Amino acid sequence: MWNGLRLAVCTAGLWWVLHNVTLHDYVTLTDGTRVRMTKELPEGVMVVVEEAATGVGHGVVTAQQFVPMERIARGADGQLRIEYGLGTTWRAANKPLLLACLLIFAPVTFFQALRFQLLLRAQEIGVTFWESIKLCYAGNFLNFITALGTTGGDMFKMYYVSLHTERKTEAVTTVVLDRIVGLYGLILLMGSLAVVRGRDPKIAYLQYVVAAVIVAGMIAYAALFSERVRTALNLHRLLARLPFGSHWQRAEAATRRLVRHKRLLLGALGSTVVLQVVALAAMVLSARALEMVWSRSSVYDYATYLAGGVVVAAVPISFQGLGTMEAFYKHALLDSHGTLAQLLCLAMVVRALNLFWSLPGVVVTMTGAYRPRIREEDVQFA
Repeated sequence: MWNGLRLAVCTAGLWWVLHNVTLHDYVTLTDGTRVRMTKELPEGVMVVVEEAATGVGHGVVTAQQFVPMERIARGADGQLRIEYGLGTTWRAANKPLLLACLLIFAPVTFFQALRFQLLLRAQEIGVTFWESIKLCYAGNFLNFITALGTTGGDMFKMYYVSLHTERKTEAVTTVVLDRIVGLYGLILLMGSLAVVRGRDPKIAYLQYVVAAVIVAGMIAYAALFSERVRTALNLHRLLARLPFGSHWQRAEAATRRLVRHKRLLLGALGSTVVLQVVALAAMVLSARALEMVWSRSSVYDYATYLAGGVVVAAVPISFQGLGTMEAFYKHALLDSHGTLAQLLCLAMVVRALNLFWSLPGVVVTMTGAYRPRIREEDVQFA
């Protein structure tokens, strides 16, 4: 039922975004007719017209016709009512700049690996930075190819990291904590941008998401570290009564241990913020590459709204945030910053950046490189 709900949300969001976007270009004439445009000229446009052919076995044939500029309708702002499709939008994009965005995004996985290594170190699990990189690449790749989305990637990541230590419960707990720290780093960045913008109606409802996450964090912190709350809840005994109670107790202890290592926790949060800033820089530059509205003030707009789109995509109500992120871009950026085709291309570029830099995970998962290396002194020879 949950997967069905997520699929319904995904379908509804995509339909709302896609039902007005086309592959080809269209122009609206002064008589209200909307026709496909094939070429834009200084004195007018070329459009496709349909003519019924006579004769047996013949259908409808198409021809091109010139339409002068005075026959093209104009909007309230005086601009010609020309709708550029996905094809024109992509052909007009600055391909070298898109390649630069791809390169800028490259360090994101390395900062993610640093965060994961710091969190493991707090649990006294020794994993090298290189091993952490491989584990993160594998998890990111599996996020995209499993039907469970990010949950599926985390499940495999739990299994992979548990191979590196005997403290398997702590290792599994660290994967969950890594997700939580990443979410709080994103919320911290998004909250900072939202505070500077004041009461922006386009992101006002995201304040409820931020508030819910903060409240949940406060409740969890009180349950873990307030002796009064722990006594009132009788938390230790409650966890012991659950199935696999000893593992829940060890997971609770692992969480408490992380907070006691404040330097490692602050380092993990810091790497998350740097990670998000690098990712946002690549995303914002993607808007410039797609020839969207660009100015000094719009740069801050893109940073805020793209960060908001990542927050929306992080809510596990759709597969990989598919449909929900596109719907937020349409809500926040349509008309003021770009056309619907440009916004859809922007969403595709954002997803492509993440997907491309998860592809090294193919090598990790297929070759078994996620497994720990066996030390020479541990090998017994016959």
